[in-house]
Amino acid sequence: MSTGDKLGICTRNGSNEVIFQNEVSQKMCGPKVGGSCTSASCSEMCKQVESAAPVQDGMKLFKAQHVEGNLVDVMMVKDGDNMMTMLYPIQNEAEKAAAQQAFFVNKGLTPSEIRIMQMAMQGMTNQAIADKLFISKATLKTHLNNAYKKLPPSMRPTQGRVA
Repeated sequence: MSTGDKLGICTRNGSNEVIFQNEVSQKMCGPKVGGSCTSASCSEMCKQVESAAPVQDGMKLFKAQHVEGNLVDVMMVKDGDNMMTMLYPIQNEAEKAAAQQAFFVNKGLTPSEIRIMQMAMQGMTNQAIADKLFISKATLKTHLNNAYKKLPPSMRPTQGRVA
């Protein structure tokens, strides 16, 4: 089974002994199978999941955490005695912007549509985008509708955007 080249996966038993670690996790944290996890940040997150497990699901997402010198999103899942940790590296802002740009170009968006979509994804309202670009709201809505037609349905707003 392949987990890709980004997702680090580590499983520890109730004694904090690492019983599984994929290659990505080994690259991030060093080989730990058969030994104890010594990461202070992972240990602290584990305590939060374990302390809440009796009253809520034994799963928690930790956004933008520093683990062994890596900036990652962390998902921890407590399954009986074992704790599975999934580490997903976060792109820096320049990498994220470049990936967005390439995605939008690949989908056929025009430069204007790309700029508008990037502002919308930052949470700007339609009015704020129109004001910033010195265009009418009607022109903005035309650009948004044209962009949404080119993008996958999962990227379309499920609720109306704020005017």
